[in-house]
Amino acid sequence: MRRPTRFVKNRSVKNRVAPRVPSKRQPSLDPRNWCGKLEGIPCFIMGNAPSLNKIKDFSIFDDYFTVGINRIFLKYDPTILIWQDLALWSQESKRVKQLKAIKYCREGAETEGGKYTFKLSGRESKLSHSTHNLCGRGSSGAISYQFVHALKCDPIILVGMDCRYDKKTGDTDFYGKNSMHKRHTLPDCVSGLKFIKQNSSGKTILNCSDNKVFSEKYTIEEVVEMIKDKKTSREEIENLLLS
Repeated sequence: MRRPTRFVKNRSVKNRVAPRVPSKRQPSLDPRNWCGKLEGIPCFIMGNAPSLNKIKDFSIFDDYFTVGINRIFLKYDPTILIWQDLALWSQESKRVKQLKAIKYCREGAETEGGKYTFKLSGRESKLSHSTHNLCGRGSSGAISYQFVHALKCDPIILVGMDCRYDKKTGDTDFYGKNSMHKRHTLPDCVSGLKFIKQNSSGKTILNCSDNKVFSEKYTIEEVVEMIKDKKTSREEIENLLLS
């Protein structure tokens, strides 16, 4: 005899959807052995400021090591992409996964695993001389600087790190208005630039951004002319860090 179908809350047991089994998270990758591996290699740290829209040809960066912050990938696929907020991953994970860039983020700032991750501790920025333990809150620029300082890059070039909004449009970033910007965002950004300036520690810092912290500003073309004999491809960086 055919067994009758049971009903639970007016829904047939036969038609109930099986519970979703969460996929197994991959272990995070450890970047601590990267320390000092890029000694003397120039690095462009690329922020998200409105001044990026003044750059007409991003291919100028193709022959150099670049560390891009947050949504820089809307303009350029850097050698390494760094982020610290889970919100970025939640909103942009599909795009991030398509990038050639090495993915490097704060522990807990992504949900799948398989990324290189760093621990973030304390409120104040400081040089930890580590690629696995970084310090401070509020300024991705300061965190990125700690990272490339630990890699022993030199010179370090700041691009798109304005720490001010576009005067005409009010845009917070090169892609428009970032809803995540708060009252403390700009002051924290400025504090991060001051930290970089005060902690050069023998490094050459070249500013190509529209900020007020660094009195001297270079064009990207001027910097490229200075470092033209120190070209380093994406493949060379990957071999140095990942092999």
